[in-house]
Amino acid sequence: MSTFERHGSEVSLLVTHDEIEILINLSEQLLELLGEGDFFHHYDVNDPLAQLLAVPDEIETPEDPVLKRLLPNAYADPEAASDFRRYTEPALRGSKQRALRKVREDLLVIFENSEAGGTVEDLDPDSWLTALNDLRLALSVRLDVHADSYEVFELLPDEDPDKPVFAVYFWLGWLQEKLLGVLQ
Repeated sequence: MSTFERHGSEVSLLVTHDEIEILINLSEQLLELLGEGDFFHHYDVNDPLAQLLAVPDEIETPEDPVLKRLLPNAYADPEAASDFRRYTEPALRGSKQRALRKVREDLLVIFENSEAGGTVEDLDPDSWLTALNDLRLALSVRLDVHADSYEVFELLPDEDPDKPVFAVYFWLGWLQEKLLGVLQ
């Protein structure tokens, strides 16, 4: 089972092969979803001039419920929300993509070199916290998580296809809690 450890200022994660597969798979799925309307193919987000010149006229509110949760409107007024979204969504989407890519890259190194799992050395806690949070949010939307979802999970028969997905959702929360614990 996965374990975060802190050694001075460095944080590491011991993970099994199965956990690596799950995290890579989820990261790739969410990266694919976030690629919808990916504005970073056209300009460098770190170049202030490019940012000014490349601001789109309008960015629509996403249709997918997961994207609506990850990239929410800042205002109830549609015009104000659209104006705010066009200046902030590309950077927000990009930061989420970078965090997921970093986690995926960290895990691929181990996945390609070990059949038993291994340790992610000197991981970037900010990227990992962002990615774990976004993965949990995405699953919570798909599973329609609410206050009594743990009880629902416990009552699901083992054959129910949602049972392992709920288990992954709760495991991601546990991972997030453990990472926060080693950072304190």
